[in-house]
Amino acid sequence: MVYTWSFSIVFAEEFKQFPSPDQDKILDFTEIYETHGLSDFSKYEGKISPSWSGNISQDNHSYAQDNALWHYHIGIPDYQQRHSAYKTSDWVLHFQWKNRGDHITIVDLYSHYKTDGTFYLPPEDYLE
Repeated sequence: MVYTWSFSIVFAEEFKQFPSPDQDKILDFTEIYETHGLSDFSKYEGKISPSWSGNISQDNHSYAQDNALWHYHIGIPDYQQRHSAYKTSDWVLHFQWKNRGDHITIVDLYSHYKTDGTFYLPPEDYLE
């Protein structure tokens, strides 16, 4: 199986401005993805989750599910071992995984939660 990925148009522009260590973490994620896809989340150091799971509003649930949004705890600023099965971080990499196929589109990198404590979801103009 060949696993492919791309950056959304907005994210491709933002990626250029990220510090090198953050770019490296994103590219580490894409390397693992190219090799293993998303059939075995244990291949990744951070937690991977559908963005419609958890305690979010019905509108955000629908938005995330309709747009096939997932997120990966990228290890920025660092990983924390809060659960025995996976690591989390304050920042997450958002991606679209349409039809759970062999391609993902990376759309955003942002803090897991907004300042008001709600889960962050990328705006529509970031999506493919």
